[in-house]
Amino acid sequence: MTTPVRPFYWLPHIDGSESPSPKPLWKAFASIVLLGFSLLSGPLWSAEVGDKFPSVDAFVGSRTMNMTARGEGSFGDLTGTGHRDWAGVVKWDDAEGFRMRQVAVLAQLADGQYRVEALGPEEGNSGGTGQHFLEMVEIRQGSAYLTWSWHWHGCAGGSTHQIKLYKNQWRVIGAEFNQSTSFITPDGGYDVGDSATMSHNLLTGAGIIYFKPRKGKAIKVKLQGAPSTQLLDADYSENSGSRDEFSSYAGC
Repeated sequence: MTTPVRPFYWLPHIDGSESPSPKPLWKAFASIVLLGFSLLSGPLWSAEVGDKFPSVDAFVGSRTMNMTARGEGSFGDLTGTGHRDWAGVVKWDDAEGFRMRQVAVLAQLADGQYRVEALGPEEGNSGGTGQHFLEMVEIRQGSAYLTWSWHWHGCAGGSTHQIKLYKNQWRVIGAEFNQSTSFITPDGGYDVGDSATMSHNLLTGAGIIYFKPRKGKAIKVKLQGAPSTQLLDADYSENSGSRDEFSSYAGC
């Protein structure tokens, strides 16, 4: 399950929700000053691979100092040490108010600190008339699984990516996608149209597409292609591992 992480720097809402324990006046004043600087100039600094932090909260707070940072992720062993490593997504608003996001992997060290192992590209959170969400981050058997969902008018879909330390590189080694159409029936009801799913092994290049039309027989298509190297720090997005063949079936 996802584990929301409270940011390192934050202020209570005006309505009093999420109110923290009282802070000394000088700390509150310092936070307001930092807010002003960040709104004018954007992030004051960003974490880099190899940086160490006393906690995941501290890492999330370092991504931006405008107090909008939020982290969603899970703890588990990703490095084979038996420690509580962390994988997840950090979201924040930039100086222009655009929502940004970045995938991150942190390794817990023997002294309890966290070292940044990998950072995905900083990218804008998809917007417009579409809705894109991080649904879940799960860690099991040495891999992190990130699940995304989206919907746009009469279309909906999602993806799950398997991220793993493979040959000393943090890579996307597997991907699954689903997509379907829907529509309103003449009597005001709801019905599902065509739907498709795809599983893709990026290490071997093999894949399978299941396509179920609204009317007619479902089909299965086996795919074989070249292995694909999708590095977390350079290539990752919610569409990593997709293939042109899937688009031709999913067709939203």
